[in-house]
Amino acid sequence: MARKFHQRHVPHPARKARSGSRSKPLALVLGILVVLFGAGYLVQINIASSKGYQIRSLENQISELKEQRARLELKVAQEQSVQAVETKVQAMGMVPTPKVDYVAVTAPTVAQR
Repeated sequence: MARKFHQRHVPHPARKARSGSRSKPLALVLGILVVLFGAGYLVQINIASSKGYQIRSLENQISELKEQRARLELKVAQEQSVQAVETKVQAMGMVPTPKVDYVAVTAPTVAQR
């Protein structure tokens, strides 16, 4: 009876080292890319949230200015009312004139050369 020898497959050491050396730089590059994309994402989220805060702040400021404008317009209307003017006239000691005389202006005389 003849014995059959089976060969065990032993990987070539150079081939094994070559595949390991390729995967390490690839893993390193992928790791660096993940870190860079993560940092970029965080920067964008931070910028977006700060812009949102600025927008809300400016909207609140606009609202306050509109309210202030409405109050000022109301105050102007009250100060221009007939009652307010009459009260101020009396406070300044002015009196109504009984008769108003108007001066008639004739055509203006202009000197010519």
